[in-house]
Amino acid sequence: MPLVLVRVDCRLIHGQVVETWLPHTGANCVVVANDDLAGNPFLRSVMELAVPPSIHMVFCRLDEVAKELERIDSHEEKAILLCSTFSDALRVYNSGTRFSSINIGNLHYAAGKVEISPSVFFSPEDFEAVHNFRDHGVEVNVRATPFEAGTTCEPGRK
Repeated sequence: MPLVLVRVDCRLIHGQVVETWLPHTGANCVVVANDDLAGNPFLRSVMELAVPPSIHMVFCRLDEVAKELERIDSHEEKAILLCSTFSDALRVYNSGTRFSSINIGNLHYAAGKVEISPSVFFSPEDFEAVHNFRDHGVEVNVRATPFEAGTTCEPGRK
């Protein structure tokens, strides 16, 4: 399996991913799984500007992730998988892409959300996704960069 990090972050590609997670993981590929972005060449090109040319970028629909990861694995690349929401990550997981941990980087505030950290706010659906992941043995942690201690989300924690 080519995955070295699975991350949920509403911003997808940004400085924390490019400047800290790519070097820390040794990844040479970033897979952005997002149905809307996969169909928007302009936004994809804007995001690609933030990533060094040496990094292979893949933008795909959620239902294409497993196929893309097989292709990436056949090229012996190491990949970071980025999803913008918990529900997207859960959809990827439920479609057969398995991983043992998921990192939460940033989820913006909205009405009805609960603050988990200064930059992470969970909706009731996010808490359900955490429970679902934990029930399947997937560790869920909140950590902006690899240099922070982070917080592991426990099933009963709200």
